[in-house]
Amino acid sequence: MGLTLKYTVKESHRARHVRLRLSLRDGLVIVVPAGFDPRLLPALLEQKQRWIDRAWERLKSSSKPAQTEAEGKLPASLNLLAIGEEWTVEYKRTTSRSVIAREKAGRLLLLSGKTGDRQACLAALRRWLMRKAHGHLEPWLLRLAREGSFDCKRVLVKSQRTRWASCSAAKTISLNLKLLFVPPEWARYALLHELCHTVHLNHSARFWALLENHYPHCKKTAKALRSGWRYVPPVLDERPRRRRAR
Repeated sequence: MGLTLKYTVKESHRARHVRLRLSLRDGLVIVVPAGFDPRLLPALLEQKQRWIDRAWERLKSSSKPAQTEAEGKLPASLNLLAIGEEWTVEYKRTTSRSVIAREKAGRLLLLSGKTGDRQACLAALRRWLMRKAHGHLEPWLLRLAREGSFDCKRVLVKSQRTRWASCSAAKTISLNLKLLFVPPEWARYALLHELCHTVHLNHSARFWALLENHYPHCKKTAKALRSGWRYVPPVLDERPRRRRAR
């Protein structure tokens, strides 16, 4: 049986291997490295057909309302645009008192444990996103620092509510894990913006001139990034409810 799901092919200069991405909006997206021979695609799709069919059915199922109120309001997918990864999220209730997040084949993130506890699920998602940010955003920042000869002393990852990133006088750069959700060029701009603050800790004309040198048309991207919060799942900003004293 041939592949019935429509697909698009995108070439990426950053990709080293062929990657398959599934989403309800875009269907199947095949990301290929530069110079990839498209004649190899039919054999690859035939080899991956079973995984594609199962992942597609799982994705459609996860988009339906879950049985419990807590699970129904939690995200069924996480689209990490900055690093080109889209994850399907599933919740499996077990007897465990906590919730842990595990990565499974096919970009499936499985949360298992006390999944009826909304706050425990959100905490597990934030921990996973924190690991992702440390594993992707931090090396990206340090690579840009080396390429631009910036002196970044320390990198922290946080979950700020109003800032994408910040830089201290001690040249410590704090990155918001929510940068994972914005388009890659916007994330790159945010990283370079903070690196330029290691030279000019202000928004003077000299700061913008330096940033423009490393990121042309930076002010246009700065304006675009203001709307970047729309890419971030609102549930990530929820705070645990305080229990009323009896």
